[in-house]
Amino acid sequence: MPSTYTENADKWKSLADIDYFTHFVKAWIPFNAWYKTYFPALRTDREAINEIKSNANAARNRFLSLLNGVNEESEQFRSNLAHLHYCLNNTVVENNEQRIYFESFVIEMDRNCITQNDAYNGINYYVQLTLTGAGITRTVATVVNSTRRNLLNYNHTEYDLQHLRADREFGRLSRIQRQFLEQKFNDANPFKPINLLSADPNNCIRVGQYNLINDPATIFKGILEMLYNLRNVLFHGQIIPNRDTNMVYEPAYKVLKMIVEGL
Repeated sequence: MPSTYTENADKWKSLADIDYFTHFVKAWIPFNAWYKTYFPALRTDREAINEIKSNANAARNRFLSLLNGVNEESEQFRSNLAHLHYCLNNTVVENNEQRIYFESFVIEMDRNCITQNDAYNGINYYVQLTLTGAGITRTVATVVNSTRRNLLNYNHTEYDLQHLRADREFGRLSRIQRQFLEQKFNDANPFKPINLLSADPNNCIRVGQYNLINDPATIFKGILEMLYNLRNVLFHGQIIPNRDTNMVYEPAYKVLKMIVEGL
C-alpha cells in the first residue's frame, strides 16, 4: 500500500519547482514592448529581432556590457550563459527541425552568398538561389565547359544537396567537377550554422567553465536568436512542458531578464 506521506512529498516536490516557462514569458513581454516602441516601423517580431541583431541599440549595448564587464553583475550574467549552454546541450529543444544549442546554430541569413559564379580548369560553375521571405524557393545550378556546352542544367524548388546528387546530369560529371559544384552549392547556402564554442583557450571569452568564441557581436546575435527561438516554441505550444525543458528556460529567463533590466 503506497504511503500517504510519500505521495504528498512527491506532489509538494512538483509544486516546489519554479515555473520558468511563465517567468520567461513575463520577461519577454517588456522586451517585446521595448522593441515595438523603438522600432515602430517594423511590422513583425522577426524584423525587429533582425534589426536588434544587426545594428547598435540599447539591448545590444546592454548585452555586450554584461558580457565584457568585470563586476559581480557581469560574473552572474556569464554564469547564466554557461548554464544556458549546459542545459541546451543536455536537453534537445528544436524549432523548425533545427536544434537550439551553442555548438551548431544558424544565427542569421546571409544574402550575400546566394550567387556563386566561379571557374576551375576551364569549367564554369554557377549557383543561384532565390529567397522568398525566410526561405529558399528556387535553386539553379549550371556547369558549362570551355566550348560553352552545358554539362549540367539543374533547377529545383528547394535547396537540397541530396536532390542535386541524384540528378542524372550531376552523375555524369567527373569526380572533381562534382566536388567543385558541391562546394559552390554549399557556399551559396545562406543558412550556415555557427559554433559559439571555442577550442582555443588563449583566444576566447570565458563563461563559467566554457570557452566562447572571441567575437562578442556574434555571441550576441547567437544568444538573441536562441532566445527568440525559445520564445517561438513556447508561444506556439511546441515545447514539451516537463522538468528538463523547464530547466532550459531557467537560464534563458535569467539571461533575458538581465538584458531587459538595462532597457
